[in-house]
Amino acid sequence: MSPLFVFQLRRVGRNRQFLFFTVLLPAAFTVFFTRVFAGAPGGISQEQAAATMVSMMAYGAIGAALGATIRLSFDRASGWLRQLRVTPVPQTSIVVVDVAVGMLLTLPPLVVVALTGRFVNGVQLAAGEWLGLVGVLWLGSAVFVALGLLLGWALETKAAGGAIGIVGTVLAALGGLWIPVELFPSGLQAVAHGLPSYWYAETGRAAATGQLPPAPSVLALVAFTAVFAALTVVVARRRPLAAVAG
Repeated sequence: MSPLFVFQLRRVGRNRQFLFFTVLLPAAFTVFFTRVFAGAPGGISQEQAAATMVSMMAYGAIGAALGATIRLSFDRASGWLRQLRVTPVPQTSIVVVDVAVGMLLTLPPLVVVALTGRFVNGVQLAAGEWLGLVGVLWLGSAVFVALGLLLGWALETKAAGGAIGIVGTVLAALGGLWIPVELFPSGLQAVAHGLPSYWYAETGRAAATGQLPPAPSVLALVAFTAVFAALTVVVARRRPLAAVAG
């Protein structure tokens, strides 16, 4: 295992706020939406409980992916990236480590929220469906890792912190993770279909019913990932490795 990978993973893993907002908060939202907001305990169907669980798994993974990768803005400002450049570590390895850390840290919220759905709301899925659900959402989180890298390179330190909350909220609210898209006005439904979070949750909902992710959802996520990755390369080539005064 790469020492740089272990170091970067520990940096993020020691952040208690990161763990709270990306792991515990989505699990708490799962309970709130199904047990409190819905009324009496057991007042929602298994379908609704499963759908809410999938939405909160997606919400947690999005927050984890963004939080783990947008820190690039802080690394640039502190000169850490410049320091890494003069070490023997290849640039490609640095990028690979950032992507690997972002991908790995999306797993805890996925697993914790899934466990909450199973043991708090009694969501019943076959073993293969549980594995398929977590696997599909884990692979799909690559699109938000790419988005986080883009924001980390594009934004200055002061803007990056607020961007996590704003971007995460927009993706969740307008992508149908808090309220079903079917309840949106027609105009907002069109907006939802233009966001990666909508297609991301759709892949999870399909996996939760034992189906393969719909082709349009997969194609949309691949397209978003490719666009974000390409933009990241363009921005990274033009940005300095340390903040410019003023």
